[in-house]
Amino acid sequence: MNVKRNWDILLPEEIKELMKINLPDPETLDYYERTENREIFWNCAIDDSLVDFSLMIIKWNKEDKGKPTNERIPIKILINSDGGELPAVLNFINVIQLSKTPVYTIAFGKAYSSGGLMLLAGSKGYRYVFQDTTALIHAGSIGAMGNTDKVLDNFEFTQRQEKRIKDFIVANTNITEKLYTKNYRKDWWLMSDEIILLGLADKIITDLDEIF
Repeated sequence: MNVKRNWDILLPEEIKELMKINLPDPETLDYYERTENREIFWNCAIDDSLVDFSLMIIKWNKEDKGKPTNERIPIKILINSDGGELPAVLNFINVIQLSKTPVYTIAFGKAYSSGGLMLLAGSKGYRYVFQDTTALIHAGSIGAMGNTDKVLDNFEFTQRQEKRIKDFIVANTNITEKLYTKNYRKDWWLMSDEIILLGLADKIITDLDEIF
């Protein structure tokens, strides 16, 4: 029996009408929905595109200008990242720390390197991890090439950046300068209970209603 596959017959009229419209893809729809709810979802390596979200935090602060803190709609940063470019995350941290609107940071599977710095930049008391979230703290890499002078210049600059990271971590966690100096040269892996103990985050999520 020869069956004619006529999709116009099989599809309801409503679906046929929708197919005529150029709808945005689901990822774009998700992005705009999150923006409407003041959510930033960072699920990739950190690079210069992070500045777009710095501008978003500034925009939301402008919308809240003049409101007391308890009347502002919190900003939520959802993190799942292997890390990435240090200058990009440091600028993002600058903006977070200047935000008068509370900023919640929520780490999903991983908050490694620069991603971990993003996690601990959130408002104190509002930095969250899940039961199996892991974090990584480690020294930076200069990746320098060229003559000796250029390599030394890069090394000196990296040392200054590493001091900036150390000062930031010590100021915003329970990690002492002595403990940091002892561990940062290696890959310092942390499970969720260690993340809480060392003060990189404040709470392990046990109920989604707490934050969403």
